[in-house]
Amino acid sequence: MKIDRIEWWEVNQFVHQEMVNSPEYADTHEQWDLVPKFILRLDTDDGHYGVGETSRGVQRTDIESAGRQLLGADPRRVSLRQLPIDGMPWPTARGFEVGLFDLVGRVRGMSVSELLGGACRDHVISSYWAGLQTPEHSLAAATAARDGGYSCLKFKIMKGMPVIERLQRMREVAPDLRFIVDAMQRYDDLEEMKELVRQMADLNVVCLEDPLPRDRHDWYRQLRQEGEIPIAQHLGSTQAVLEALQQDAVDIFNCSPVSLVEFVRMVDLAGVAGKPCWHGSGVDLGLLDLAYIHACAVPEAATIPHDILSTPLHVDDFVIDMPLREGERIAVPDAPGLGGELDMGAVEQFLISNGEIS
Repeated sequence: MKIDRIEWWEVNQFVHQEMVNSPEYADTHEQWDLVPKFILRLDTDDGHYGVGETSRGVQRTDIESAGRQLLGADPRRVSLRQLPIDGMPWPTARGFEVGLFDLVGRVRGMSVSELLGGACRDHVISSYWAGLQTPEHSLAAATAARDGGYSCLKFKIMKGMPVIERLQRMREVAPDLRFIVDAMQRYDDLEEMKELVRQMADLNVVCLEDPLPRDRHDWYRQLRQEGEIPIAQHLGSTQAVLEALQQDAVDIFNCSPVSLVEFVRMVDLAGVAGKPCWHGSGVDLGLLDLAYIHACAVPEAATIPHDILSTPLHVDDFVIDMPLREGERIAVPDAPGLGGELDMGAVEQFLISNGEIS
């Protein structure tokens, strides 16, 4: 058995704009939804296949280069912990990793969570999501989260935004809703952030994510001493988690590594230290979300609501029959591989370009 063909499709990733930014911020911030994505299919000479999805910002030349390195490889003998793709940017490598996990799972009759060590839960919890919004615009997001059966909403903030008013207004329509507040390192004043933390104390905030530059561990320690709101960092490697633990700087981790294997490793390390985690994302499509669901099912400490957003946020998630979703609860697929099939109808509808490596 060997990989003898790799197909790729470059697609648009249109989203429901009411979940993203208010008009006041739409033209100047985070226009990530205008950046295309690549979907991959890895075929073997005996009829097996696996599908994957890259992160945003991938170059077509990197797809071609990585694909050529995999041609002729026997997927049964590929190390899923160390992909045979040299020198590839991680947004590209991620797509091929997911495709290989799906392919190997289909070949061996195992789900991705089984390949990662086995699920410790049969469902994962997701959060609702909103971008940079005014307090008035935020009411729609809070209402949708409440009516959709979500207990947690993650939203973005920036310096100068009326954050407390936004929280207060959302609680008026959804009193039981909890919030992950993501500052994305946009603040650089410790005293200002201390005051914001004090004002958030009674507003159902699960945690404050990246409130200050991540390398200011001293500021993070001081902010944690306020004791009002747990502090989270959005990190991408086990080494970064280890450093944050050594600095006693973080209560909760948003883990967004380059691979599924690294996610499990990061969460296991944080869990030993008693720190809960969630899986971050790049607000991705359905194939990556399927991979995240499997990964989130494996380590015990992955208990904070995860950024698994494709189905509620995107116009189409590019997957036929995503796992059963009851509000915030998403069932972990037990079928081989990712447990979902690529929706070629969606690919054709949103197609920009396509090609084949063989």
